[in-house]
Amino acid sequence: MNIKSLLLGSAAALAAVSGAQAADAIVAAEPEPMEYVRVCDAFGTGYFYIPGTETCLKIGGYVRTEVGGRSDFDIDGLGRVQDGGYRTNTRAQLRLEAKSDTELGTLASRVTLRANTNDSSRGDDFYLEETYLELGGLRVGQFYNYFDTGLPGETVLHDAGPLGGLVDYQATDTLNNGIRYTFNGGAFMGYVGVDAFNSEAGWKTGSYVNADGDFVESNDDEIGVNGLVAAKLGGVSIDVFGGYEFDNEDGVIASTLTAEIGPGSLGVFGVYSTGPNRYWDYSEWTIGAEYAIKVSDKLSIAPGAQYWDKILPVAGDYEGGSAWRVGVTADYEITKDLAFKATVNYTDVDIDTGVAGDGDRWDGFLRLQRNF
Repeated sequence: MNIKSLLLGSAAALAAVSGAQAADAIVAAEPEPMEYVRVCDAFGTGYFYIPGTETCLKIGGYVRTEVGGRSDFDIDGLGRVQDGGYRTNTRAQLRLEAKSDTELGTLASRVTLRANTNDSSRGDDFYLEETYLELGGLRVGQFYNYFDTGLPGETVLHDAGPLGGLVDYQATDTLNNGIRYTFNGGAFMGYVGVDAFNSEAGWKTGSYVNADGDFVESNDDEIGVNGLVAAKLGGVSIDVFGGYEFDNEDGVIASTLTAEIGPGSLGVFGVYSTGPNRYWDYSEWTIGAEYAIKVSDKLSIAPGAQYWDKILPVAGDYEGGSAWRVGVTADYEITKDLAFKATVNYTDVDIDTGVAGDGDRWDGFLRLQRNF
């Protein structure tokens, strides 16, 4: 055997051994690509896809702190004396919204958590605000009605009256469990809905004996129906709300008009009520207006005024008495998502139906709010 044959044989043997070892080698799998959060722009800004799903999620809310004050308010003969003073409050709100497209329309849900440091009715713990599910135009859950779609200032009261709510029906914008169907045609929209008031009271049929041994007859008439039609044409928006409550057999009509006029925005709000009910129990009628003037890109000032007539609910109807209120609200954008609000208002009450006494008061607040 010559040298050339030996070298060729050695090379062939080494190649065979190397091939066998390569066949048995362990090859590490490449890592799967990481799925980053994707922006979802199908439902507006702020949404992102929940990883691994086609559901879009939006997380938002605000943190607010404020100090409010009021003067003494004494209406002789009514026994409604409110001492003046001040109070502080800090509020946190967290809102989660989930949306996805289905063959039946948009499937949506909302969970709103809120807590206040000064809320005797709720305590300091988080509680549910608007929380519902929605498919297409059908909404079921706990939500507000469209009684008032908002004015630019803090003077006109849509969820309170000059005497508070004497009947205390939790009127106007109290959260209720209900069902609603909304039609939205762009410039025109409307809805019809049913409210179940006082849901926390338990079963609505039959009678029972409570823990004190008292016989209690359940009230199954705490139901209301409400609806709204609205239109937006250019810089003018108007809506008409109507509600009827079966327990008190009374109803209410309310309307809000907003329009871009001159250097600002005008808002007008009016209500007529056939009698005290869970949608409105503050007066037979009221009308108010506010005009927000855009002083600069960051500052706006909104003077406002409101008048109520027949403010004393008696035996399912409204008796005499009237009140008026004037004030001004200032909004200032300190920086993006951080705003300061201040308001001061004066209310004058005139009682003229057999109950002696008048009353007036000042009230207002300073508020700092960070939105996210």
